[in-house]
Amino acid sequence: MFADVLDREHAAYQDVQNFVDVYEADVDRIAVVGPEQIDIDRSIVDPVPVQRPRLSVFPSTVAEYVGYQVRIAAALWRVRDRLDAAFFHIGGTMLLLPLLACTLAGVRTLLFVTGTVTDGVYARRGAGPLVRGLAGIVSLVERVTCTLADDLILLSSGMDHPALEWPISPTIRAANVNYVDCEEFAKRTPIEERAVDIVFVGRFAAVKGIHDILGALPRLVASNPDIRIELIGDGDLSDEVAAFVDRNDLSENVTCPGWVDHDDLPARLDDARTLLLPSRSEGVPKAVLEAMACGTIPVAAPVGGIPDVVSDESNGFLLRETDPESIERTVTAVLEREDLDAVSDIARDDIERNYAYETIRDRYRRLLVEPEADRATAGAGRDTV
Repeated sequence: MFADVLDREHAAYQDVQNFVDVYEADVDRIAVVGPEQIDIDRSIVDPVPVQRPRLSVFPSTVAEYVGYQVRIAAALWRVRDRLDAAFFHIGGTMLLLPLLACTLAGVRTLLFVTGTVTDGVYARRGAGPLVRGLAGIVSLVERVTCTLADDLILLSSGMDHPALEWPISPTIRAANVNYVDCEEFAKRTPIEERAVDIVFVGRFAAVKGIHDILGALPRLVASNPDIRIELIGDGDLSDEVAAFVDRNDLSENVTCPGWVDHDDLPARLDDARTLLLPSRSEGVPKAVLEAMACGTIPVAAPVGGIPDVVSDESNGFLLRETDPESIERTVTAVLEREDLDAVSDIARDDIERNYAYETIRDRYRRLLVEPEADRATAGAGRDTV
C-alpha cells in the first residue's frame, strides 16, 4: 500500500484492521508492505517498511516515485517464497512494478479498487493542460496495473474500473471489507432529539467535496439560522476550513473539533441527524456505513459504491448535484421532512442486515479464501498474504 505512516488518523487504518480481522483465521502471517510506521499491534502482522519519496520538484518526484515502486517490488521479491497472495490496497492501482514482481514470482495478485488516482489528480489540481497530461499518464498506469492483476476486487458490482482493451483480463469480484460493529455503532437517540443537524466525517480534501461544503455553509446558515453543523476530521485543507468559518462569522453554527478518536465516533454520530458527503470519488466509505448504523441519515453524492448502500428517499438521500446551491437546497429539504425517524430506522436495519461483521467476513472469505484453496490443491500452499 502507498502510505508512509499507518496510524489511527490515516484513512486506510480501519481498512487494514478490517482486513486483518477477516483474514487472520485463515493464514499464519499477514505482511503489510509499504508504511514506514504501522500502529497495528497484532501478533499476526509483519510490517515490511519501505521508505517513501520525499522530494517535491516534478522530475525528482517522478524519479523518486519509480524508485519507491522498485523498493516495494524488491521487498515483495525477497519474501516471495512465503507469499500465498499479494493484496494491493490504498494506491494499489498505481503500484505497477510491485504487481509485476509478484506476477513474475508466481504470486497471486489481488487489486482492491476503491476509486481511481486519476480522479484525485483532477480534484486536487484542477483541469489545466499540464494536469490533463499528468492525469493521462496516471490513467495509463492504472489501466495497465488493473489489466495485469489476477483479481480485481471492487467495493460494489456497479463500480467502474480502469482497464485496457486487451486479450487478457483479470477476474472481477465484488467485495467490501468494510464492516460495522453494530453494537458499538447503534441508534440510541431518536432523530428529533439530536443536537447536530449535519455532520461531516472524513479528510478535509478536495476529493471529499470539502470546497462544496464550505460554499454551502453560508447558504445553510442563512436559510436555517438555528442550524448546527459539525465538521469532523483533518487534512491538508484544515487551515482553510477553519479560516473560512471564522471569516464568514459561522462559528456559532459550525464547529470543527478536528480529528475524533474512533472510540468517540459512535456518540458523535448518534447525536447527528444527517451525514453530508458530496465526494467526487469514493469506494464504499466507512463513514456512511457507521453513520447509518447509528441511524444518522446519509446525504451523499452517488459516486463509487454509495448507490449500492444508499437508496434514495428510503434509507438516505442522494445528491443530484454537488454544487453549494444544490447541497443547501437538498439538505434543507431533507431536514424539513417529517419522516426522518422512519428513514433513520431503515438505514440502521439495512446496515445490520448487510454490513455486520459476520456477514462481511463470510462474504469476503468466499471471494478470496475459497478460490485460493481450490488453487492450492494442485501444490503446496503458502501461508502469508
